[in-house]
Amino acid sequence: MASGQALIALCKTHLVETMQALPECAPDGPGLGQKALEEAAGFELSLPEYDGYFTWSLLVALTVDGRVEAIQPGKRSKKYRLAL
Repeated sequence: MASGQALIALCKTHLVETMQALPECAPDGPGLGQKALEEAAGFELSLPEYDGYFTWSLLVALTVDGRVEAIQPGKRSKKYRLAL
């Protein structure tokens, strides 16, 4: 059985691999919003008021890890791209 941390690492890897396939998410690209990334990665949970928290949490963790860059960091409608 996989541990929680191993599952989180797998989800982070999946999200990064998804971003690598999207030209907008290249290190010099304009980035994509969380919702677009959530749909591209297939991380929708069908929870109308809460959908997005999972993907958002992964994006924040990847930003802290230095693997993803948040564009417009002080704004609500952030876009994300791969870090250099």
